[in-house]
Amino acid sequence: MKQALTLFNTEEIVLNAIKDLMDIESISKATKLDIAQVNSIAFSLKEKELVEIVEEKSTFIFLSDEGKKYAELKLPEIRLLHYLCKTGAKAIPELLQTQDHGIKKTEVTIGLNWLKKKKWAELKKQENGETLLIVTDTGKEAALDPCYEEQLLSLLAESDLILEELPSKYKESYFELRKRKLLKEKEVTTRKLQLTELGIKVVTGKVQILKEVSKLTRDDITSGRWKSVVLKPYNVTATPPTVYPGKKQPFLEFLEEVRRAVIGMGFQEAKGPLIEMEFWNFDALFQAQDHPAREIHDTYYLKDPKYGDLELDDLRKRVKATHENGWTTGSRGWRYPWSLKRASRLILRSQTTSVSMRFLHEHKTPPLKMFCLDRNFRPDILDATHAIEFYQLEGIVGDRNLTLKHHLGYLKQIVVELIPGAEVKFKPGYFPFTEPSVEVFARHPKLGWIEVGGSGIFRPEVVKPFNVDFQVLAWGIGIARLAMIYLEYDDIRDLYSDNLDLLRTKEVR
Repeated sequence: MKQALTLFNTEEIVLNAIKDLMDIESISKATKLDIAQVNSIAFSLKEKELVEIVEEKSTFIFLSDEGKKYAELKLPEIRLLHYLCKTGAKAIPELLQTQDHGIKKTEVTIGLNWLKKKKWAELKKQENGETLLIVTDTGKEAALDPCYEEQLLSLLAESDLILEELPSKYKESYFELRKRKLLKEKEVTTRKLQLTELGIKVVTGKVQILKEVSKLTRDDITSGRWKSVVLKPYNVTATPPTVYPGKKQPFLEFLEEVRRAVIGMGFQEAKGPLIEMEFWNFDALFQAQDHPAREIHDTYYLKDPKYGDLELDDLRKRVKATHENGWTTGSRGWRYPWSLKRASRLILRSQTTSVSMRFLHEHKTPPLKMFCLDRNFRPDILDATHAIEFYQLEGIVGDRNLTLKHHLGYLKQIVVELIPGAEVKFKPGYFPFTEPSVEVFARHPKLGWIEVGGSGIFRPEVVKPFNVDFQVLAWGIGIARLAMIYLEYDDIRDLYSDNLDLLRTKEVR
């Protein structure tokens, strides 16, 4: 008796289209069925032992948006190298301020970092005391021909590449560009079908095919055709399609948890302007007006308007005297002529400690507990633990007879409250506005110990001009770094990612 087998019409079409080892896409074109449908039929045919599915995994690499920009314009360090080769040695402030090279300031900062890292340029102090950036012999050689990183960017600008087929000379450049977030990668699984021995018998007519249907129609019943068809059994174990429900962005959800936790510890939330005057950001914190943190490469300055409204009132007079000679704080001060105009310059806030100073200006009766969870801006070099725009958890506790022991207890409680079981340690540090000062570290599962904040007890030079006569514990925690530990990210840029695969698959905690 001839062997019989039940098949859907589409299954029979796919089965007859298979020639040797054939990929899903080719079968789709041959049958005019869409790829998703052919994939589904392939697994059905495999269950019936008519085909074998051979899977081949490949990693495709392609350019990110930033990578596309650099493929067109060239990497910042390449453009900076060619400029230096053409014009000669330059001082770093000159490179940051000039427009001759046509490179944005943020890209100049990135380029300087990579020039030094690749040893294409080095800083040398001249006889006149000026420090210049000079192209090395290695840099001059690199400027002659496109480096492997340039070549790889150019290749990817033309088409995506398969990582497994990438020439070995580009492998190191690939890892470097991926670390810089200029490349992305995606794993693609290619499925190919091959007829089994039973499948060949079906195609050659040695096995009888019975029509299989998933439901009976009115005509099937009235005509009696139902007697000659086979009903497909209902598979209750079949995997349903993946559904991605709406959920909050993981980092924003973490920030909400932080806010709830700190309010639960009895802290009052305060806010302050993102565009701030240097007075509140620096001067009120006893940071001298010639402090390196107030240079253009460490702070964003507004071009227009350049200055805010600041009067030389009693508070400013006390701050001025403290900077110049220590006033009545017991300090010698910084010994320079303090400038009201410099103090009124507008900047993008570089630290939320400015909010603490505004708060102390309005609240002078202890006890007090205040926090601020908000954004700050610094022209840093983007890497796994640094960002140009970052969130900071600022906090102060003010009361009489507070000690460093109280301070360390608060810090540890805050970190452990946010990340139960977190490992925390402290080491002595230096900040112009606190004494003693403490740096806070927490252990990341992959990156090890990372600095998550700076803290200390406000110096008399900070609180006395504000007529505050009690101890004030203060800290600024880089909340994004704590989020990296909590969310198990090893790159700070992933906190702000628009990668849907990452956002969809990230577990809600």
